[in-house]
Amino acid sequence: MKKLVLTSPALANSRVELTGDQLPVVLGRSKQVDITIQDELLSRQHSEIRLNDFGQFEIHDMDSTNLTIVNGHDITCHVLQTGDRIFLGDTEIAVEVLASQTEEFSEQTTREIPALPEEDEA
Repeated sequence: MKKLVLTSPALANSRVELTGDQLPVVLGRSKQVDITIQDELLSRQHSEIRLNDFGQFEIHDMDSTNLTIVNGHDITCHVLQTGDRIFLGDTEIAVEVLASQTEEFSEQTTREIPALPEEDEA
């Protein structure tokens, strides 16, 4: 199973790791959300991270006052990838998507084998 790693000084222990079975999660400044961020520019329920139908991590803006910005663009929905930068208010969050060990093994061992040429019968 893939893992989403969010890194920011504003997060508890500066790092949050999420797997698909822990989603959806809501980020915001309220104590009632899943990931609370102390930033006055955040809405109480600012953004939600969920898994889409293709097993990819997505972030959705929840009609926040100050927008959800990914890589400099305000978004309503964005598929998260390693290297993305999420901006919620004054808070910057780095994104890393880690493949499961099974997926890594599959990528390393799967390759095409060319067909053998047919031999001419004499």
